[in-house]
Amino acid sequence: MTARTDMRVLLDGYWWVDGPPSGRLVLREAIGQWAQSYPGDELFLAVPAGRAASARATVPDGVRVVPTRTRVHPLINSVELPFVARRIGDVDAVLAQNFSPVGSPSVVYVHDVLFQSNPEWFTRVERAYLSLIPRLARRAGSVVTSSEAERVRIRTHNPDLGRVAASGLGVARGLLSAESVSPPAVPRTAEFVLTVGRLNVRKNVQRIIDAGVNSGLITPEYPLVVVGEASGKTAPVDPSSRAAVDDGSVIFTGRLSDGELRWLYENCDYFCCLSLGEGFGLPPVEARAFGARVLVSDLEVFRETLGADATYVDPLDVGRIAAAMAALTEAGTDGPRPTAHRESAHDDWPEVIRVLREELRHVSGSIVGATR
Repeated sequence: MTARTDMRVLLDGYWWVDGPPSGRLVLREAIGQWAQSYPGDELFLAVPAGRAASARATVPDGVRVVPTRTRVHPLINSVELPFVARRIGDVDAVLAQNFSPVGSPSVVYVHDVLFQSNPEWFTRVERAYLSLIPRLARRAGSVVTSSEAERVRIRTHNPDLGRVAASGLGVARGLLSAESVSPPAVPRTAEFVLTVGRLNVRKNVQRIIDAGVNSGLITPEYPLVVVGEASGKTAPVDPSSRAAVDDGSVIFTGRLSDGELRWLYENCDYFCCLSLGEGFGLPPVEARAFGARVLVSDLEVFRETLGADATYVDPLDVGRIAAAMAALTEAGTDGPRPTAHRESAHDDWPEVIRVLREELRHVSGSIVGATR
């Protein structure tokens, strides 16, 4: 028998066409890099039947789309994917997102288990749905997540799991290559502060608004631009926030194109992310890649991903937040913007794929040791 290095992998493509931005980004970027780095591998993308045609039009060359009949993500992954793998034949392992297959060698990519460490940030329905993740993860040969900080959280709350590895993440190639376009909602002539992310209690946008508006730092002439859509458990809108929106001090844009987001990163006075918890937290990394100064919560994961390239603050202390915003505003009048790192921002994706393949090779046992 001769050794071989190629693999046949069935990939969970539930979010390929439509899904949460973070899940869709990881899926698309990972598969694009995988097809480029390991052209000898055979990749099969399992997509719900109603989205299969759209997926076939957008997958990289060589990736084969396999339709699934089930509509619910946990059921597709846990029940149907093992049957799909057997139907394809000679599949080395399955790579799923969040919900692990039952009965097939598999690696599951878990974005975070914040619902375990901080259930108060999630609705009852969300908690019930997400509770399937750790239950099914016990069936996986390996769990992969995005950061070392999240790997530790997963281990802490699920000590009975087997292997847990961290892969890192990179900035999306589509964002890096997009042409800058000014969003209509933001005056081109205005200096502004930027925050990006899903709008829910965990993202802590209310305290950014309170700190900026109550201190007089955020005004119609120097607004806070908030990019994102409501998702998950939200908090009631404070009356002062309504007034700030009405007078133009706070601008909610909703979801934007890659080109519009790039323009905001390139032109903001500084970027602010005061999330109460993250598995990775990609927007501050994106902002840094485009040369923005960054103010973030003092979280272990941000220390890991940003190091010395950020200003850190307690996300619960409105007074300290206001002081940090004031310092950045004042410094911005004299100092230059940090150097952008667009050219190297995508370099993390090859490492992501290396980790995923290494874990898949492990769970598949001896399958890559000899030809069939």
